[in-house]
Amino acid sequence: MIKSFVAVAVAVLAVPAAAASFITAPGAPDPGAGALETLVVTFDAPDAAGYSWSGSLGIATGSTAAAAAPAGNATAYGFVSSASNPNWAQLDTPNLKSISFYWGSIDGYNQLEVLGAGGTVLLSLFGNTPGVGVPPIVGDQGNQANNRRIFITAGAGEVITGLRFTSTGVAFEFDDIAASAVPEPATWAMLIAGFGLVGYAARRRRSAGVLLG
Repeated sequence: MIKSFVAVAVAVLAVPAAAASFITAPGAPDPGAGALETLVVTFDAPDAAGYSWSGSLGIATGSTAAAAAPAGNATAYGFVSSASNPNWAQLDTPNLKSISFYWGSIDGYNQLEVLGAGGTVLLSLFGNTPGVGVPPIVGDQGNQANNRRIFITAGAGEVITGLRFTSTGVAFEFDDIAASAVPEPATWAMLIAGFGLVGYAARRRRSAGVLLG
């Protein structure tokens, strides 16, 4: 019986891929991570294990000539600038089901690429992509509508393995990255097998009750 439940777990994990999706929530201040997410990068402390950067990541506190602090943010934040070489910064992550971050002073020249297995691009968004910010998209760090937390969820059969932040203008600012990991296949199998055993035990109890009655 346990083998059959393990087979079901493998089948669930093998569902064909579907597109990653996103939603946003107004900031100023940052509305915070999702209910099932944990903060993994804050720029005020070491990154969580398994998270690493490449490219040209900048870190600042407060607004500078290179970047503007996201609205309501008085702590350190990350940014990438068009003046940097390269003009992108990439966060590599463990396999994730979801990831979110506070996107500051959204500009049309900000580009976000959500990476999947093998570095494939699951989703590519710009600051002026419908649903990201609220027009006019002009990089106003004081406008609540254009300082937002963006929540990205992997589609069925997908995993998120990183984010690439690119700026072809002044800067792309971001902070407080949070994520939820994908359970290991063995964990899925154990969970499904456990549910099956609980159901089996319940059926045995009901059968015993009928015989005694």
